[in-house]
Amino acid sequence: MLDFHELPQDGEALEQLVRELALTLDYRVRWSGRGADGGRDLILEESGDAVLGAKTRHWVVSCKHMAHAKDGAGRSVNGEDVGAAGGIVDAVSQHDATGFLLVCSTQPSSALVTRLESIERTRGVHTHIWDGVELERMLTSPRGWAVAQRFFPLSAEASEWRVFATGEPNRFIGITRGFYIRISNRHGSGLGYQLDSITQRLDKVASIGLPVGHEIRPRGVFYDDKHGSFVWYLDYLYGTPGWQPMEIEPPMNEYALLKRLGNDTVTYDDGQFDNYEVSFRKVDRGHDAYDADHYRYYECLPRYV
Repeated sequence: MLDFHELPQDGEALEQLVRELALTLDYRVRWSGRGADGGRDLILEESGDAVLGAKTRHWVVSCKHMAHAKDGAGRSVNGEDVGAAGGIVDAVSQHDATGFLLVCSTQPSSALVTRLESIERTRGVHTHIWDGVELERMLTSPRGWAVAQRFFPLSAEASEWRVFATGEPNRFIGITRGFYIRISNRHGSGLGYQLDSITQRLDKVASIGLPVGHEIRPRGVFYDDKHGSFVWYLDYLYGTPGWQPMEIEPPMNEYALLKRLGNDTVTYDDGQFDNYEVSFRKVDRGHDAYDADHYRYYECLPRYV
């Protein structure tokens, strides 16, 4: 799990995180002045559906970071934290917005949820909540993972496995050591007991010595229990770091790397075959848009992964 205690107590990092996450999800965002509760608010622009005329909605975003409260135990966000109902409505009106989005690193109290529902029902103001669980769900996605790595350098890089279910059966997201990996298996086959086998193969990838500015990033793995095999999809990223004047080409070609990985062989005690598909990608690490786990790399995976 991502540890929201890594964000400083003053809450500014949570605001910045929400801004970066919103931009990653293709929203437009800008800072407002001081909001009704005395804090700085974000204004989020939600593009409308083109089928319905592409009419946009603007949301006043209020961020509340309570993970450090009660000596680190955390507490719910209550009504006093966000201000009176009239203040919320006034803040939305002040910014010519139509909605109020509460973002919190813990969760809202039941009384606050009831208040926001009442505001939506009686005042015509849309309300919505991104709590800690929803934030983690968005951050542990192909688009959000780079933001998670930036704001949670410890928990995002943890070595223990975190596996998330997706909306499709037998497809999961696995996170370990900062890798974001799509994991899938045949219908009716198990996954949990295969994580040790997958970890052994990740150890093999990590053991390969590479020049500075080069790295191998696992993107996806398919486990076929019928034939006893893993099919891996890896990217070899290489490019010139901003401070390095000379570019270094990969020290091995695809054939040599596949042999080093143990392609089409049984290498481990679990008796499973391994097949690897490696894409060599030249990248510009000095570019502002560079991200080693950019979601476009995952769009190239087969549909079954």
